[in-house]
Amino acid sequence: MSYDLLATFYDAFIDSAVYNEYLRLLDKYTSRGSLLDIGCGTGSLSLKLAKQGFNVTATDLSEEMLSIVSYRAKEDEVNLNVAIYDMLDPIPLRFDTVIASMDVLNHLADLEDVEFGFTNIHEALNPNGIFIFDVLSADYIDMLDGYIEDDPRYQIHWESHKGKERHSIVHTVQMKIDGEIKEVKIYEQTYEFKHYENVARKIGFTIIEKIPLPERMIYVMQKNE
Repeated sequence: MSYDLLATFYDAFIDSAVYNEYLRLLDKYTSRGSLLDIGCGTGSLSLKLAKQGFNVTATDLSEEMLSIVSYRAKEDEVNLNVAIYDMLDPIPLRFDTVIASMDVLNHLADLEDVEFGFTNIHEALNPNGIFIFDVLSADYIDMLDGYIEDDPRYQIHWESHKGKERHSIVHTVQMKIDGEIKEVKIYEQTYEFKHYENVARKIGFTIIEKIPLPERMIYVMQKNE
C-alpha cells in the first residue's frame, strides 16, 4: 500500500497542536478505559495515551506503520494492542472511546463511506461511548491547490492540486528511499461541516463539543445509548 512508503517520514507531517487538543479532550470527556485509535500512523498519540493509562488498540491499514508502532511500544515498554481494522468493515471489538485524528476521515472516498465508517464506529462503542475526530475544512482544502513544498531533511518534494470532485485535493509526494525516487499520491476529500454533522446525528451520535482550528474542526460526539 502507498502509505507504507510514508511510514519513515510520517511524523514530519504531524501537527502537535492537534494532538494536544485530543489529549485535552480525552482528559475532559473520558475516564481512561478502552480506546481504539483509527488511522494511528506511527503511533505517537497511541503511545502517549497508553502511558496515561488507556487500554489502547492502535489500528491502521498500513502494515509498515503498525510495525513502527509495535517497535516503539517495545522500546518504551508500553503495553498496547496493534491491529489492522478498516472502518468501512464491522469492527469486532467494543471500546469506551474511539478516535480518528489528523484528517483520517478525509481519506474516505465519499459521504456514503463516511456513513459506513460512522455506523461501524457507533457499533464499536460501548453505551454512551465517546468518538473524537477531525476533518479538514472545505476552504482549507480549496486553498491547497497549487501548494508546493520541499523538505531537505527527508528529501521530500510535495505538490498539491485540486481533485476532480468539489473540495478534494490530490497530494503528490516524491521521496528518496535507498537512492531511488519513489512517488505516492494521496487523495483527500472533505465536505461542509454540516454534512458530517447530519450523518452523525442520523446514525445516533450527539455532538457535545466542536473545536474550530484554522484548517480543521475537531468533534466530540457521544453514542446515544
